[in-house]
Amino acid sequence: MAHRWRQLDPRTSTTIWQVTGLLLLTLLWLSGPGRVAGVVLLLLLTIMALARWRFSLPAWTVLLDQLFCLGTVPFWPGAVYGLGLPLFEAVRGGRAWLFIPGLLGCIYFQSSLPLVVVLLQAALSGWVIRAWAEEAGVYRDEADRQRRERYELESLREELLTANVQIARMAELAERNRIAQDLHDNVGHELTGAVLALQAFEKLRQESDPLADEMLEHTKERLTSSARQLREAAHGIKPVVPVGIERFEEICRSFTACPLELHVFGATSDLPAYLWSVLEACLREGLTNVVRHSQARQVDVFLDVNPFLVRLCVQNDGEAAGKAKDGVGLRNLRQRARSVGGSISVDDTNGFRLVCVLPLERRDRLGDTREDEA
Repeated sequence: MAHRWRQLDPRTSTTIWQVTGLLLLTLLWLSGPGRVAGVVLLLLLTIMALARWRFSLPAWTVLLDQLFCLGTVPFWPGAVYGLGLPLFEAVRGGRAWLFIPGLLGCIYFQSSLPLVVVLLQAALSGWVIRAWAEEAGVYRDEADRQRRERYELESLREELLTANVQIARMAELAERNRIAQDLHDNVGHELTGAVLALQAFEKLRQESDPLADEMLEHTKERLTSSARQLREAAHGIKPVVPVGIERFEEICRSFTACPLELHVFGATSDLPAYLWSVLEACLREGLTNVVRHSQARQVDVFLDVNPFLVRLCVQNDGEAAGKAKDGVGLRNLRQRARSVGGSISVDDTNGFRLVCVLPLERRDRLGDTREDEA
């Protein structure tokens, strides 16, 4: 079973330094004449170290450590080396001036080269760990800021994609209303006038009125005008770029890297335009990945439409595995699919396979909603 070691950080390094200092002080106590004062000092210093590890103690508490050490020196001279612990804490906390009592005590009780070395090492270690903690804090704040900005961008992207879908639906509804208004105002009036003209023509013909021929010509003109307006409305409805299964077939025919077969199941005419835009983007991305990341000899595209969802699968028999990366293109596709309630999955263990699943709204519910909005 693999062991997971805790990542070394300033807090862990501080604990290691404190434990090491207490162990060395314990060894010093064991090497000299055993005294009860040494045991009491070690217990007090250990309690203070545990309290600092568990709680955030004020900086002035290092004065207590110095008081314990200086009070034990008359009974155990080796206690002066314990001043390295409060010196380390004072420098690490940025309050080096709190060690002034300990410095005066060192000068008064003992001033030796080993003691100077111990104090310098404690001060240097405290300064290094303090600088390390400040630098780690800067990096952590920067990482948090970048993570927050990334989340905000992702949220904004989802909102924009959702807004695009809503705008597409509103544009479709507005276009339906415009077409209905045009048919009512123009074609409807012309047809009504033609019907009235035919009724007048029938009465005039029965009366052998010479105006019957003129009325017939007027009726023909109105019917011709109605037919022209119907053609204009039909041309206005038809998009410049085809949307739907015809566009799908055109994209598949234009793919020449290797043989491609398109398999369609279900009624594709029921799919709304905003879903076709997501499906076309997935198809293009899947075919692009076939060219870039797979030495395929055959590509199969499956489009399955049922009353509840539509499923698109682009797969190939390529031999190059593990090269399809979750790049910007796939991330954008996932965002677009998520904005309409769908999902996208990718499998590159054997060639490349991209699967897009999008939910469908029920026609009766959708139709009732649009009629209410109209």
